[in-house]
Amino acid sequence: MFQNRKRKWNKKIWIAKKIGTNEDDYGNEIPIYDKPEMYMMNVQPISSYPDMQEFGEKAEQVQKAVIEYDKYFGKFKEFDVAYLDGINPEGETTSGEKANYRLYPPRNQNKVIQLYFKRITGK
Repeated sequence: MFQNRKRKWNKKIWIAKKIGTNEDDYGNEIPIYDKPEMYMMNVQPISSYPDMQEFGEKAEQVQKAVIEYDKYFGKFKEFDVAYLDGINPEGETTSGEKANYRLYPPRNQNKVIQLYFKRITGK
């Protein structure tokens, strides 16, 4: 029922789960992502006062989704990557290479989970 109320605002997004890391020749960590999965979610730029206070200057680079607890509990974690704003993984040679957002730790609540996505800059 929760998702039905917001269905008209849902957008296609893709999320690739981080499954591990490798090191390059210089000892830098390179994340490894699983194949991205498509979801229908209502993802919007943050606009509430508490969110703006928490993220400060970075608030313009953060988007938020409120999703069903029963359906998505344990499915997402910090450092998974997402494809938002019309970006999709088509044509990728390595999973995650076109992702334009990274997940903050999911915030589990009684009946919903809040997901925060921070824009990846400097790619």
